[in-house]
Amino acid sequence: MNAADPTPQDTLDALAARDELTGLDLTGLDLRAALARRTAPVVLRRCDLSRADLGGADLTEAVFDDCVAVEARLPEAVLTQARFSGGSFASADFGAADLGDAVFERTDLANARFARAMLDDAAFTGCRMTGADLSALRGLAVTLTLRNCAMQLVDLRDTALRGIHLTGCDLTEAHLYRADLRDAVFEDCRLREADLREARLDGADLRGADLGEIGEAVVSRLRGTVISPGQAADVCAALGLRVVP
Repeated sequence: MNAADPTPQDTLDALAARDELTGLDLTGLDLRAALARRTAPVVLRRCDLSRADLGGADLTEAVFDDCVAVEARLPEAVLTQARFSGGSFASADFGAADLGDAVFERTDLANARFARAMLDDAAFTGCRMTGADLSALRGLAVTLTLRNCAMQLVDLRDTALRGIHLTGCDLTEAHLYRADLRDAVFEDCRLREADLREARLDGADLRGADLGEIGEAVVSRLRGTVISPGQAADVCAALGLRVVP
């Protein structure tokens, strides 16, 4: 090691003391003690937090700008009003974390785990969320904003999303088993091959959703939903009905 290279302890001391850090290598480090020493929200720009341990840390109003945090551990962390811009938290663990009022913009969250997290008033815009686990979210998930996100294969099982408004999201092959989607609005969304078994869909507005091929199995799950005339025609065709003027 070059004498000028920082040691892991030097890096942790910088994390504890400095308001803003750029280009810091925190790979694989336990950051919890250093973060507990802070007296102000941390601002990290272009830092590498891959496999770092932030479990249970207080990261209120933290800023993560173009950071790489692949497989980072943040279970039960407090991330209220945190800001994530760009970067990658792919396969990161946010399980049971408090993400109230958090904002994610253009962040790679593929296969990230948010199971049992609190996402009240959180917003995800332009994020890659393929395969992410958002099952059994706590709190008022209806206040969650999801806009222009890639959510193929996302896991939303047993999640209460009554009244949520999703815009421009691709939920192809999404797992929506037993999700509460009553009165939800899907605007310019894709729901092709989504698993809607036992989902609660009463009053859900699917007029702006691409449902893909509507077969008899899909028809049985559309009871109580709002659909467009074109979708109604597909439903009739699936049931072997002919509509004539």
